[in-house]
Amino acid sequence: PRDCCAMKKTSEKSLLDRIRALQRSDKANKRCADCTEVGPTYVCLTFGSFVCTTCSGLHREFSHKVKGISVSKWTVEEVEDLERGGNGKANEKYLARWDARDQPEPDSSDQNKCREFIKMKYIEKRWVERNGDGPRDGPRDRDRDRDRDSREERRYDAGGRSADREERDRGFDPGHGRDRDDFDRDRDRDRRDRGYGDRGDRGD
Repeated sequence: PRDCCAMKKTSEKSLLDRIRALQRSDKANKRCADCTEVGPTYVCLTFGSFVCTTCSGLHREFSHKVKGISVSKWTVEEVEDLERGGNGKANEKYLARWDARDQPEPDSSDQNKCREFIKMKYIEKRWVERNGDGPRDGPRDRDRDRDRDSREERRYDAGGRSADREERDRGFDPGHGRDRDDFDRDRDRDRRDRGYGDRGDRGD
């Protein structure tokens, strides 16, 4: 049993050494991924990043998985995932379109600004690189759809039928020999008979 406990402690120390080596090997990992604090002592496993005490608590508010570097027990899988990530990788994705002039990194002493920054960065994904027009069903997409529907409604004539449908119902078909002029004359005559004809005919 003693040997087993000794091996377990050695294994845990080995995993912790790997985490610390990763933090030392990359300048980006020596400061918090989400604020200006230097020397982060926590890891956000959800994004594979090193974070400070303040930001670790805020990540927990958003139900992100967080562990203290020196006080937590680590699994091999968790350490391997972290080694494939790190602050540089996380920021390449979540800060791809970020501009410090528009939204400066917050100071850890201002918890509200840190919370807002984390929300914009990970929840709203405000600075993630988009492919094409980005995800659908945002406010702009809904506005664009409403504009399109409005244009479609304006295509309908006063009789409640689209011009295309009227042409089919009235028999105009370029592929079946009926002359377009004949169709137009019949349509205009029909509209006058129904009392709402073309704008130019209203005074007749």
